[in-house]
Amino acid sequence: MSFPQNYGSFSQMGHPPPKETKKSCEVKSFALPVFCTLLGIVITAFITWHIARGHYTTGEELVDFFKLLSPKTGVFRNEKDSPIITQPPEDTVPASDLRLPDSASPISYDLVIKTYLPGYDYVADSKNKTFEGQVTIKLNITKSVKKITLNSKDLNYTEELIKKSSLFVNGEQVSFTLDDKQSTFEKIFFNLDRSVGPTTDAILKVFFGAPLRTDMSGLYQTTYTNSQGVVKMAAVTQMEPVYARRMVPCFDEPAYKATWTVTVIHPKGTVAVANGIEDKTEDIQTEFISSSFKTTPRMSSYLLAIFISEFEYNEATTKSGVRFRVWSRPEEKNSTKYAVEAGVKCLEYYEEYYNISFPLPKQDMVALPDFSAGAMENWGLITYRENSLLYDPRIYPGSQKRRVAVVIAHELAHQWFGNLVTLKWWNDLWLNEGFATLVEYIGTDKISDGNFRMREWFTMDALWTALSSDSVASSHPMTFKIDKAMEVLDSFDSVTYDKGGSVLAMVRKTIGEENFNTGINHYLTRHQFENAEAADLITALADKLPDNVIGPKGVKLNISEFMDPWTKQLGYPLLMATRTNKTHISVTQERFKILQSGKEEEKYSNPIWGFKWDVPVWYQVAGSPDLEMKWMKHNEPLLIKSDKPIIINAESNGFYRAGYTDEMWKEIIQMLKDNHEQFIPQTRVRLIDDSFSEARAGLLNYSVPLQLITYLQKEKEYMPWSGTIAKIRELLDMYGTDPEKDVVHKFMIALAEKTPAKRDVDFISKNYLDDTKFFEVSAGQGILLNDCTHGDQACAARMVKMFNEEVIAKCDSTRILSECSQIAAPFRGEAYCQAVKNGDAETFNKVFHWYKTERNQVEKGNLMNAITCSRDIITLKKLLLDAMKPEGSSFRLQDCASLFSKVCTNDATSDAMLNFMIDRWDDMMIRLAGDHSGFHRILSSTVNTLKTRGGLEQLRKFRKKVPSAAELGIDKMEETAEVTITWRETNLKFVTKYVEDLMKKL
Repeated sequence: MSFPQNYGSFSQMGHPPPKETKKSCEVKSFALPVFCTLLGIVITAFITWHIARGHYTTGEELVDFFKLLSPKTGVFRNEKDSPIITQPPEDTVPASDLRLPDSASPISYDLVIKTYLPGYDYVADSKNKTFEGQVTIKLNITKSVKKITLNSKDLNYTEELIKKSSLFVNGEQVSFTLDDKQSTFEKIFFNLDRSVGPTTDAILKVFFGAPLRTDMSGLYQTTYTNSQGVVKMAAVTQMEPVYARRMVPCFDEPAYKATWTVTVIHPKGTVAVANGIEDKTEDIQTEFISSSFKTTPRMSSYLLAIFISEFEYNEATTKSGVRFRVWSRPEEKNSTKYAVEAGVKCLEYYEEYYNISFPLPKQDMVALPDFSAGAMENWGLITYRENSLLYDPRIYPGSQKRRVAVVIAHELAHQWFGNLVTLKWWNDLWLNEGFATLVEYIGTDKISDGNFRMREWFTMDALWTALSSDSVASSHPMTFKIDKAMEVLDSFDSVTYDKGGSVLAMVRKTIGEENFNTGINHYLTRHQFENAEAADLITALADKLPDNVIGPKGVKLNISEFMDPWTKQLGYPLLMATRTNKTHISVTQERFKILQSGKEEEKYSNPIWGFKWDVPVWYQVAGSPDLEMKWMKHNEPLLIKSDKPIIINAESNGFYRAGYTDEMWKEIIQMLKDNHEQFIPQTRVRLIDDSFSEARAGLLNYSVPLQLITYLQKEKEYMPWSGTIAKIRELLDMYGTDPEKDVVHKFMIALAEKTPAKRDVDFISKNYLDDTKFFEVSAGQGILLNDCTHGDQACAARMVKMFNEEVIAKCDSTRILSECSQIAAPFRGEAYCQAVKNGDAETFNKVFHWYKTERNQVEKGNLMNAITCSRDIITLKKLLLDAMKPEGSSFRLQDCASLFSKVCTNDATSDAMLNFMIDRWDDMMIRLAGDHSGFHRILSSTVNTLKTRGGLEQLRKFRKKVPSAAELGIDKMEETAEVTITWRETNLKFVTKYVEDLMKKL
């Protein structure tokens, strides 16, 4: 599964939403006409006869049954529902009570869902925004039981529905009572009137219903405005990790694989899509269509997917005959062509890479207006945010095109690794996401014909992010115990994705790519359609490992002994090189921590490996193009024979940082100044990242990284410039609003003036669509726009001029900006931002209006970024308050985290964000907490604004006072604030003075 904006370093899932208060649904019998009582007798008789007919109900029978539902509410109501009873919060429930018992498991599901979407000509308009369903589950009962347990959350079960539901065991009906414990355990219990012995002939049929959700989980509603200005609604699912239970009672844990046969009853005028390929479509009643789908392979419930809409598609077929469709709003149909081309090319390549045919006859992908993550790998029906799937060359710069390719490659990688073979439990989430992260770079290279140079991107994207995230004490191991399913929400992070991918990349380099791929095929073939653990992957790699792959002990590599310290303890090593004499260099290791005083969670603080690792050390000797490798044992230093300088982790294959003595750093800096191209871009990026990170951790004087980047006067490659820009922005974040940072701005502008990269607006505008010039264009664009970030007035004036000539002169308030703006895609976002930053209230109001009317998500993102560029604190706070509105907000829930993040980095508001959060906490919780991962990002962005010990202490007092704040993990975010505060106390004055001196030498 992907995360919102930065695919590869994803922020994704988050804390669960607050418990929803159930409305009383008691029906007042005295208000019913007398004939309803007689009708109830008739219905009861009908139900008794109907249950006796057999185990299954057809689609037509389900339609008849739906007539029993309340015509007033459109959802199931239980006449005997009691008033609201406060249940104990989940964190007081033992973990064992939240897991399913192992006494029964599903063999197959037969699911029928009927959806009511507004805007169609069916009679029961009162049922709008609801769904009704029945599921028939064939069970494998392995023990003698008197209770059958299913996961269920926020579903409605009425007395009539319970009577309609049935259980047949070995052909005989078994009576039961339903015990609804959804609010406490997210379960329902079927208490049987007699014990049932082990059998595979048990059929449980359950009827249920609920409103369509609005929190982007379960079966939820997504809305958009079409080209005629009409608001339309679609319904779609998001089930990972534990949200299938919000649409259908089921065994909602990944180990419970079963086949799914799905039928969707939907309004005429819409089309339904599901995991399986279409089987039969027929009109029923006069207003609805029944669409049934072929049975899926065995799969976990979190991969179940349904989509109902008026969307349209473009289609192609792979060489192996897989039908490939990409769906979108009709207005964006042309924007799906790139995704079809990229998806087909990638799917065909993966069949070769995995050496296993794609297991389904079709693959659908859907671009959604509302979606909490970046994408979700549902088997055969992948769902995406629009900006992660659609591509419009007028609006998407090269970086956004690359992102679309990356997200497609990631999700298609999951169709085998995650879907065909699935983790047994969420402890090993990295097994799914880490591997997909690794493979996405290979798949994207195939899509781009190598033009995106994804092996280089891995260094700046996945590895860079993983090293940063895993350097804090509040990190966690890749594999760690998850007791409660909801705890997995905190695992959708960069340790799971990026460290998982980075460690696997290191293993691949260590054992050889061909051996790695052979082991992966062995793993997938052995466990296909089943579940597996991380140990199974390690075993499969070991099974296919040749004897000539030697480990640190001088004999055949034991992959388990090698990988366990990397996957089961948090952190990673810093390899410290010291020249011992003219011919030898000693390398030692210690764990790298960005804050030396940071305290790990107790359960992770004393791993059996003692924060030591067996390390494959790759290095390059000065003057040689060759990469050499030696093993460093976990318990002793490594001695390298060389009378010349060396670069440790050259080419950036290892998951570790490299440090050197001051004298060795001086030699490296001089080598870069003399001839930086003797090292490939990944090596240069690794030196930049390591030096700045070690200085931030207090292990290196800042003179080293600042002196090192002066070589950029000769650098034209994108990667080193991009890495430097990121590190300088990190530095500026620690300055906060202190005016001393102006000298850093001027330094970066002066450094950029000397680069040989093509910082030319015309060159970038004319060539950004040419993939063969992707890196050349990206370098020029990144450096040029960075000048604007650093306050270069010439850059700002150039952007404002673009805005006036290509937007104001050509667009009015009646136009959609993406259709009339003539600014080239690489400069749209910055031009809009500079116009607002340097404009008046009228300019802001125009841009905000265009934001609210815009339908293209990438352009909408450009415009949202622009309105957050305002320098007026009251205006910015109004935007945040608008985002918090439960109804009528100008901002989709999925975009609120990005809005807060951008406002938090604005100097006009950054110092005020903590007080804003404290003052508005209750208001924020009403809407924003509905997007779990998004709200976590909002809190993290706010905490990152802290620059003083007084502010940090204020946050800690608030956290202790407000239980909900503590539950959301704010304490883990405080470590980053502590790093910033420590840096300001120890480095701010020195860095300012040193940069001033460097300026004089440029």
